Amino acid sequence: MFSSFKQQGQQWQQVFARGRSGGPLQRILAWLLLGLMLFIGMAVLVFMLLLSWILIPILLFRHRGKVKAWQQRQQQAQGQYRQSGNDQQTIEGEVLHKRED
Repeated sequence: MFSSFKQQGQQWQQVFARGRSGGPLQRILAWLLLGLMLFIGMAVLVFMLLLSWILIPILLFRHRGKVKAWQQRQQQAQGQYRQSGNDQQTIEGEVLHKRED
């Protein structure tokens, strides 16, 4: 069992050794590709950050407007309820069965 791990490790070492034997042009191209990928990633990150800074205040403004409208509707409904005189009603009832837990 351990011998298979050793063999696998040796195979990977050979693969990496072949990869290191690349010429200087190959290494320069690899570094340029890595730098380009990092630059693109940073550009996407900065774009998303700026987009969130723009959109969050807009969304908060909309949400506040909805909350104010909802509060006004609640106040109007409460005012209509009080005007109709329904707040003077009493509900009467009788307890038929009460559990003693």
